[in-house]
Amino acid sequence: MKKKIFLCAVAMLLTMVSLVGCGGGTETEPSATPLPDTTALAEVRTKTQVGAWYSLWYDGTGPDSFWDTVTNDYGDPIPILYKPLLPDGTFGRYVSSDDAIIQFHLQEITKVGIDFLIFDQTNDIDAKNASGKTWINNNSVKMAKAIMKWNKVEGNRPIQYCSAVGTFASVDKATGQAYPAGAKKLNVIEEEAEKLYNRYIIKEWGNETNHVYVDGKPLLVVFTVTEQEWNEYKKTNETPYADKFALRFAVGHATEPGLWGWVIPKAQVTEDVVTINPGWYKDPHPLEKVYRNRGETYKTQWETILSSNITPNFIVINSINEYAEQTAIWPADTSDFPANHPIERWLNKDGEEDPYLYWNMTKEYIQKYRNGDVK
Repeated sequence: MKKKIFLCAVAMLLTMVSLVGCGGGTETEPSATPLPDTTALAEVRTKTQVGAWYSLWYDGTGPDSFWDTVTNDYGDPIPILYKPLLPDGTFGRYVSSDDAIIQFHLQEITKVGIDFLIFDQTNDIDAKNASGKTWINNNSVKMAKAIMKWNKVEGNRPIQYCSAVGTFASVDKATGQAYPAGAKKLNVIEEEAEKLYNRYIIKEWGNETNHVYVDGKPLLVVFTVTEQEWNEYKKTNETPYADKFALRFAVGHATEPGLWGWVIPKAQVTEDVVTINPGWYKDPHPLEKVYRNRGETYKTQWETILSSNITPNFIVINSINEYAEQTAIWPADTSDFPANHPIERWLNKDGEEDPYLYWNMTKEYIQKYRNGDVK
């Protein structure tokens, strides 16, 4: 009961602060209303885990190079003009399975305060590259093992992971027939949950030290399926492996609160999750674009979280390094962008090129959140 009264008091104070700050933009006399106790608010926010979507498909050269072969939904090539930060301090392309890259990413991701990664396996967990390798899942398993090893090293800030799957698996296991592109085949979720359970959860790297668990179950994000669709499907279908997971749901255009992705026009805080991104652009695509606006989009979404009287269980960032759809925050050189590029080069508010803009903002706002800052 004491905890409930305490949380209510914090919520009332935050609401009062919000009301004080909603004037018409002119300067006003300082309010006598006290700010909430930042120490107390910081204590409440310790329950929040910060996660981020993470892409593991940057692999190979030539026909296997995702950097060169990625296409949009219409089969047209999408040039990836970003040059990410490399371990030696230069900017350029990398291979996801490279040991030096894995260690560098874990080192820097934990430094900014991110608690877990969501491995993006939504485009078929066993998708094959031109060489016939299931490279995304191979890289994901390798990353999971690396996280386990990382967490065993004394002094390393711990980090966890979970996976996201979707309904884009290309072949129906029961019939051997290819699914239509993008078809919602909910049986795929059960099939892929079985793969995840056997490849991750029953292994050491899938225990509660290394994998995110919610209410005693490993977390699994499901893309392109709503909770309502899944519950309806379960009325007439057995889902023993999916039932072993705590499911969360993501859709293409996350305009409703409580979703874990994908395109985020604005931050909407719920008790479970608030999902944010710095921008999104995939052309040609009918979904509403989210423009970066020199960091203002990302700043606004973070400040929505700071000023909310709700403390979510999870803050989810889309993404660390999804360059094809241009949601990345990992430091990157964008100087190759042409002047008319729809998602602008990473420029700060002064119009200066800043490869570290979104990474530094992430670190700053996670710290503000942890410190109990309101805005």
